[in-house]
Amino acid sequence: MVNGVRRAPLDATQIDDFNEKIAATIKEIQEQYLEDALPWIVGFSGGKDSTALLQLVFYALSQLAPSQLTKEVHVLSNDTLVENPKVVEFIDYQLETIREVGKTRLFAHNPALFHVVKTVPKLEDTFWLNLIGKGYPSPNRWFRWCTERMKINPTSAYITRTVNRHGRAIILLGTRKDESTNRSKSIKQHEIAGMRLRKHVLPNAFVFAPLSEMTNQEVWRYLTEVNNPWGNDNQKLVALYYKAYDVTECPLVIDTTTPSCGNSRFGCWVCTVVDHDKSMMGMIATGEKWMLPLLEFRDWLAEIRYDETKRDTRRRSGQEGKGPFLMPVRREILERLLQVEQQVGFQLISLQELAAIQLQWNFDGNFHYSVAEIYERIKGERIMIVDDEISDRRREEYEILEEVCREMGVNPDHVRELMELEREHLSFLRRHNIFEDMRSKIKSFVK
Repeated sequence: MVNGVRRAPLDATQIDDFNEKIAATIKEIQEQYLEDALPWIVGFSGGKDSTALLQLVFYALSQLAPSQLTKEVHVLSNDTLVENPKVVEFIDYQLETIREVGKTRLFAHNPALFHVVKTVPKLEDTFWLNLIGKGYPSPNRWFRWCTERMKINPTSAYITRTVNRHGRAIILLGTRKDESTNRSKSIKQHEIAGMRLRKHVLPNAFVFAPLSEMTNQEVWRYLTEVNNPWGNDNQKLVALYYKAYDVTECPLVIDTTTPSCGNSRFGCWVCTVVDHDKSMMGMIATGEKWMLPLLEFRDWLAEIRYDETKRDTRRRSGQEGKGPFLMPVRREILERLLQVEQQVGFQLISLQELAAIQLQWNFDGNFHYSVAEIYERIKGERIMIVDDEISDRRREEYEILEEVCREMGVNPDHVRELMELEREHLSFLRRHNIFEDMRSKIKSFVK
């Protein structure tokens, strides 16, 4: 039984074909590992496909002699910091056991070759800083500002560092042609004729997808019939999918060709790109009632992005049009978020993010809104997130800027917007567009 659906009995031919396919996949993984000295980076999102991939890698390498295990294996996971709390608990436990078993058993002869890494976005790229601090509207299909900042950039940075140390690297992904027509086309488009590897958008990085020919049913069969090598119970994974109505997992996103998420998926609990979060609705319907405040908050975020009364009439770029959330709305979002945090008993926003939000508000000239006061009013606790001296200095800098701009006949808001644009470009992998962006912004000032 997979996801509550009972399979029809398999005949001997089907069993033999399946076993042969698994054996051939393991052999292919072994051959590719022994082919060169390039490090492996195994994408692990905790979903069914990435779990099946990592299982196959564990079993394939465990059948090799220790003397053959000479190159690094990195298990790479990504946490956007707004993942479903239930899924985060599940994945974090797995990462710990993967690290333990990988170092003490699989690579016991040289533990330094095995790495388990969870990347997170930079502080300036986090969801709450951009939504509450800068007032970015809740993401939708046309303005999905979150994917690059929270997923692509952190994983790409880790891959790039690995490539720089070794010259090249191979990324293992659990992508399958059976997933969708678009996924099949994408795999074929980047294939290198006669080779297992396909090109990746990052220079000197290649993708190896051992599961590409496996079907969805075969993946589930493998997970339910073969013991998990790092000791996890795969039935817990089955139950997680069953509770979420068998949704498509949110994959490890490493570039813009990787689908960020499907229409219904495990992923960010605040995601407003989809109309309805069916995965969270499924979990609530199957017993996880504590998630209801999360769902209600997500739905509210999706609703207010289309309310023009809650948005500025100018974008942060200075151009006319629906801009960021107004300051009272940003304050309300923070208040509601902290209330939800109280209700569910999970930390949903860190103190570092709260401090960064206060600094961003101050940078924008909004000194009369205090994150610490909001926190104390909602949570009943006092926190020191921004030193009073720093806050006072920022206020003084803002006043000096305004005074100098008045003397020079310059709009201080325009100068601050250019400073903000420069600061935003600091987090980009490529900064070659900064001058064009600045020219566009300056042109918007004189319209």
